[in-house]
Amino acid sequence: MSDKTEEPAVPPEGIKLGGAPAGGYDTRLSASQAPEGADEGRLRLPRNGLIAYRKSGGLRFTSRAIIVYRNGWMMPLDGAEGRPRRLGPAALARLEGLILRSELTRVPRDTRSATRDGHNYEIVTRIGRQEYAVELSDPVPAAQVRLVAMLNALLPELA
Repeated sequence: MSDKTEEPAVPPEGIKLGGAPAGGYDTRLSASQAPEGADEGRLRLPRNGLIAYRKSGGLRFTSRAIIVYRNGWMMPLDGAEGRPRRLGPAALARLEGLILRSELTRVPRDTRSATRDGHNYEIVTRIGRQEYAVELSDPVPAAQVRLVAMLNALLPELA
């Protein structure tokens, strides 16, 4: 045994492989981040929100969205006209029941293409502790028809 410390197997300047220079790459062990603006159009559910809903498309292509909070307040989104409104306890209970019965947890992740001049529906809700984001298009599956009809009735009117 000698008192000298062994030199590392790889020199500090790296090893050139096939003419490619050593270094010049990301050496951080962090999760990759999506580019800026990638999530910009995605519908989000606030912490105390019950359901976020967006309806877009149609013959004149319009987009309207709302968030219904657990306390019954409804807020229009995306610069939509309309004022905050409040659902009564019976309507809020009916909406919660429709969310649970609409089988949103079973909707496949892949989105179907909408029919010509049809509508797309984006729903984000929390069931238990899990958040579910679902995209539907016309024709809406039978399990979600009643929920989509109620949410459409809650949307602010177009000007």
